Amino acid sequence: MGRWLHRRYGAYMGPYYRPERLHAQATASPRAMMSLQTTLASMFEPRGTPMEWNKHLNWQPIPIVSEPLDEDSLLLVRTPCPRYFEALEEVFKRPEVIAETRPYEQMFRELTNLTGKSIQSAEDINSLYITLLAEQEFGYQLPAWTKDYFPDRMQFLAEQSYVYNAYTPEMQKIKGGPFLKRMYKEMVAKSTASLKPRDRRMFIYTGHDWTVGNILMALGVWKRQMPRFAVMAIFETHRDKETGEYYVEIFLRNDEHGCLEQLQLKDCDRQCPLSRLIELSGDVLPNEPAEQRCRPHDDNFVEPPPRIIDQNGR
Repeated sequence: MGRWLHRRYGAYMGPYYRPERLHAQATASPRAMMSLQTTLASMFEPRGTPMEWNKHLNWQPIPIVSEPLDEDSLLLVRTPCPRYFEALEEVFKRPEVIAETRPYEQMFRELTNLTGKSIQSAEDINSLYITLLAEQEFGYQLPAWTKDYFPDRMQFLAEQSYVYNAYTPEMQKIKGGPFLKRMYKEMVAKSTASLKPRDRRMFIYTGHDWTVGNILMALGVWKRQMPRFAVMAIFETHRDKETGEYYVEIFLRNDEHGCLEQLQLKDCDRQCPLSRLIELSGDVLPNEPAEQRCRPHDDNFVEPPPRIIDQNGR
């Protein structure tokens, strides 16, 4: 990923890392921080530049910003929010969702018996799917029973879980809205020459598959699919040389060969004017206090305990 980013943006970013040009942030998950470290290491190789400090080590240290996991308000959005989980329960009571999940109830029971884990939802299927995929990618031999379920029978619900987790505008506002609000603020500041540092050129935010899904669901451009390892959403802010207007292009890199898919919002061009993009996102931008946004409708509702982040990225 880092080499790919260097090929695409190396001329724009310059031959070596400059702190004023890049902001790099990751969730406090160790594997997310490791992913960003390796990405930056291969994106800004110092050999042959003034930053080359060790002839035998083609690497330079680049700082990464992070929030504590339980205080993450941008990428994982792990701050307490009972209303989100209440809304998620409501999703699974919708007739169309019941119709989609009912055919898999027997599979839930079978997988519960086979794995010793409680498999009751699309999210549980997704977690198991990703576990098996990771083991397969690392070359481990999967148990014989998995061939009857993985990947084909599990595929639909594993993919659909990303849709369910940001199913409504309210849920999209909670999970994807904070990032969009931050990003738009940065884009507007860049367009008005008020961004600090003034020469900031790139923001890299490293989260999880759910981070990408939630943000693109909030924009209405996520298609049901499984995010590959190293999935990446790209937002480029451009200035039209003739009109001076700023516009945004959105891309998804979810292909093993690194090919980009350009995404298009409903009611906007592929080169979507920045002001129009912000306008179209109005319903999912959080402008009310978090306490108000996250207050459950049922006063007796209790938010479930958070899952282990390095198990499944929730």
